[in-house]
Amino acid sequence: MVKYALRCDLCDVRFEGWFSSSSAFDDQKSAGELSCPHCGSNDVVKQIMAPSVRDSKSSSPAGAMATPQFTPEQFKAVAKAVREHVSSTHEYVGDKFAETARSMHYGETEQKSVWGETTVQEAKDLVEEGVPALPLPAPMAPEKPADPKKLN
Repeated sequence: MVKYALRCDLCDVRFEGWFSSSSAFDDQKSAGELSCPHCGSNDVVKQIMAPSVRDSKSSSPAGAMATPQFTPEQFKAVAKAVREHVSSTHEYVGDKFAETARSMHYGETEQKSVWGETTVQEAKDLVEEGVPALPLPAPMAPEKPADPKKLN
């Protein structure tokens, strides 16, 4: 496993990512599979970082903490639990997410748990305004509810 310090070019958030090999980052970036955990942008770049060095008395890198490893089955179970939690506790607001979040943030409407979609630019605007909102990674997002107007 390789750990990289990453940065979002859009909102300048810094975070870490673990990859199965050094080429896995490039493969995932090319496939559009990397996104910022803060704004959802795919403009993620590697940062310069010091190598992880093992001391002679330990089998783990000096000063490193154990990082939990998930099997694909465990990840699927966690993603399913998150999807079920969001769908049962949050209201789907569709493409009105930014408008709804902003309205609640400024006290114009009642606070409630919501989820929906927004553009990268709208997400950036929310970040700049200090509106608390986080992207939901695709594996953890519930299916969009069926639009009753579009049935039949």
